[in-house]
Amino acid sequence: MIGTRGAAMLVLVNIIFASALGVGAGGLTCLAFRRAWGLKTALIDAVLAAVVAVVAVYVVSAIDSARGALQSRVGLVLVIATGSVVLRHCRPFRYLLPN
Repeated sequence: MIGTRGAAMLVLVNIIFASALGVGAGGLTCLAFRRAWGLKTALIDAVLAAVVAVVAVYVVSAIDSARGALQSRVGLVLVIATGSVVLRHCRPFRYLLPN
């Protein structure tokens, strides 16, 4: 088993990786939609992906714990974090959100 420091390092690496994926996904989405994308938008994408990744870890682990089957769900968490950034730029409910 890994220790507390090892687990903390894994969590930090996963959060940083989720942030990097969020920045990349946000940049590609803005490029595809031909929208302006700068440093402020990139920082918002990184923070959003990191926060969603942390929340997703708690939710997915609670569901797995209730089912009694603990597995590595890193890929699922990263997909959820990246998808949140893509949805932010897609704005499927554009009429509900202010500009």
